[in-house]
Amino acid sequence: MGEYNVDRIVRIKAIEDFLYAEADAIDARQFEDWLGFFSEDIRYWVPIRKNLPFSERFNDMTGSREIAWIDDNRATLEARVGQVLTKIHWAEEPLSRVTHMVTNIRVEELGKDEVGATSTVRSKILVHRSRMDDAGEIIIGRREDKIRRTERGFEIFWRKIIIDQATLNAKNLSFFL
Repeated sequence: MGEYNVDRIVRIKAIEDFLYAEADAIDARQFEDWLGFFSEDIRYWVPIRKNLPFSERFNDMTGSREIAWIDDNRATLEARVGQVLTKIHWAEEPLSRVTHMVTNIRVEELGKDEVGATSTVRSKILVHRSRMDDAGEIIIGRREDKIRRTERGFEIFWRKIIIDQATLNAKNLSFFL
């Protein structure tokens, strides 16, 4: 777990603030700014949960080379944002109202305080989306992020989102998790 000295706590707090700022950017519909939180080599992956017996409880999601709810790289994230920005995206016109809550942030591996260092961060998310007159949907899950320090600050280069639901009630995943 590591020693908790002031320097370590300050670095962990900087990562937490980075993740809160990312959530704020997407909730504020600043989609192009939101893309700036991700590296050019990003993998943004949301595997599908499976309902399995207890004996297989550690294999309850699709693997990294199987079907997923979302499996984006930088180009596909940019295309999804570009599609929303055209203002003719049928599933997002009018735009969804989305709120992301990020909590239980745990920095499991804290990289050095230098350019190129990486950290592994786990967190929990609650995402509420409403659109039109619908009451909306709630998606709850956990994330694992791999974050790299750059000269500009932090960037996420790998994200895995594990949604707790095996069956989604959302009509689509046209909004950003």
